[in-house]
Amino acid sequence: MLGILARGVAMGIAEIVPGISGSTIALITGIYDRMINALASFSAASATMLFRKGWRVFTVHHDIGFLCVLLVGMMLSQLVLANVIRFLLDTAPLYVWGFFFGLVAAAVIQIGSRVKPRILAVAGICGLFVGGTFVFLPAQTPELWLPLVFAGGMLAVAAWMLPGISGSLVLVILGLYGPMLKALTSLDLIPLLTFGLGLVAGLVAFARFIRYLFHQYHDVILGFLTGLMAGSLMVLWPWRIETDLLWPTHYAMGPPWVGVAGMMALGMATVFVLVFASRRVD
Repeated sequence: MLGILARGVAMGIAEIVPGISGSTIALITGIYDRMINALASFSAASATMLFRKGWRVFTVHHDIGFLCVLLVGMMLSQLVLANVIRFLLDTAPLYVWGFFFGLVAAAVIQIGSRVKPRILAVAGICGLFVGGTFVFLPAQTPELWLPLVFAGGMLAVAAWMLPGISGSLVLVILGLYGPMLKALTSLDLIPLLTFGLGLVAGLVAFARFIRYLFHQYHDVILGFLTGLMAGSLMVLWPWRIETDLLWPTHYAMGPPWVGVAGMMALGMATVFVLVFASRRVD
C-alpha cells in the first residue's frame, strides 16, 4: 500500500496545479485501470449491497481500501502544498508556470509514446486544435458563486478521471482556480463542501461513461488527450501578456529566461523520475 499512497501523493500534487492531470499520473504509474474500475463500480445498487451483503463484500467489490489509501495521499499533498503553491504563484509566477509547463510537456511525451502514430496523427491533431483554443479564453476572476462552484466540481472530476486535461486547468478556464485555492488554504467550508458535492455528483454521472469510452476507444482517447495536453501548453506558457504569447527574449518583465527554462527542464525531469521510480515500487 505504500506504493499506492505515494501515487496518491503524486496525483494530489498534479491536481493542485493547472497542468498535468492526476489521472495522467495514474496512467503512467500503472494504476489507472484499477482506479477507474473502482470508481465506476459505484451505482444506486451500492447502498443495497452494503445493507444486504455487509461491509466486507461492499469493501471488496468497490476496492475501498485502494481508494481510501489513494484519497489519503491526495488529500495530504493538497493540504500541505496549497499554501506553498499560492505563495509561489504570488512571488515567483514565471518560475512556477515554467515548472508546470515542463510537467505537461513530459506527460505529452509519456502518453503520446503509447499511441500508434497513425492514430496520433488524426486524433492528436483534433485534440491539439481544441487545446489550443483555451489560450484565447479571457481570464476570469468571479466571486465564488455556488452554482458555478458545484458545476466546476463536476467538470473538474470528469477531467480528473481522464488522463489529459487536469481538473485544475478546468478551474482556470472557469475562473475558479484562484478563488478555490484561496478557499482551500483558508478552509472556507461552504465553497469547499459545495465543490465536494459537485465532485461526488460528477463521479456518479461520468465514471461509467468515461470507463466505457476508455475501454472501447483506448488509443483514440489517448491520442486525442495527447493533442489536448500539447495544445494546453500554450495556456501554461510563462512568457505571455493576457492572450499574447511572447518569446522569452521579448518579455521585459520578470526573471532571466534561462532560469525559467531550467524550471521547465526540472518539471520534465520530475515526471520521468516519477515514472522510473513507480515501476520499481510494489
